[in-house]
Amino acid sequence: MIIKKLLIIFIVSFIFFFSSSNLFAAGANFSFYPDGGIIVDSSKGFTVDVLIDTSGEEVMSAKFVVLFDPTVLRLKKAERNSSLFESWPEDESSLDNDNGVVMLSGFTQSGTGTPFSTSDKPEIMARLTFEVLKEKTTYLDWEFDTNNGVFDTQIMKDGSPPQNLLTEKPKNIVFQFSEGSVIKPDVDTGIFDFKFLIVVGAVLLMFGGFMIFTRPGFYRRRKGTVVIIGDDK
Repeated sequence: MIIKKLLIIFIVSFIFFFSSSNLFAAGANFSFYPDGGIIVDSSKGFTVDVLIDTSGEEVMSAKFVVLFDPTVLRLKKAERNSSLFESWPEDESSLDNDNGVVMLSGFTQSGTGTPFSTSDKPEIMARLTFEVLKEKTTYLDWEFDTNNGVFDTQIMKDGSPPQNLLTEKPKNIVFQFSEGSVIKPDVDTGIFDFKFLIVVGAVLLMFGGFMIFTRPGFYRRRKGTVVIIGDDK
């Protein structure tokens, strides 16, 4: 009887794990690195990478439009990764410190060039260097789904018509200011995967309930350890 119950728990957990793969699968996306944090020496400014992830899809063009507060930041330099696409149209590129906009577009001709794709990790599409004008909590954001055909963040797959793989607005980021000498990005250890936590949690919950109701003597309160991640000095 016990073996049968354990077998049922294992099968249900196995099915849930693989069915959840599609639920949490990531699509094509843009992101920033670092993904926010604390600027501890504003006199030196800071640098942010714009990352592109095609999630395994082959794409022929990509364009991002990044927004920033021009009263707080000034874009000093924008560098592109020229290896990703064959051409970078000037009429779809803009560095506007008056309105706080930086736009960059890369393009490879269909049928003649090699499409771009990422597999297990994103690639750097551009590197933005900012000067700090005022120490005030500020942001970097994306222009998305404007339907104006120009100032819009896109990742385009070849086709007739071409398909925009970017279906959701990328995540914006926030920077704050403090004393010191470096940017401290938000901590993301990468130890746990969200999907894995859900599956493991479900398994432990079912197994714990099974043990409580079948063998109450096996359930005991245990002491644990809390790990706090902080600055090493």
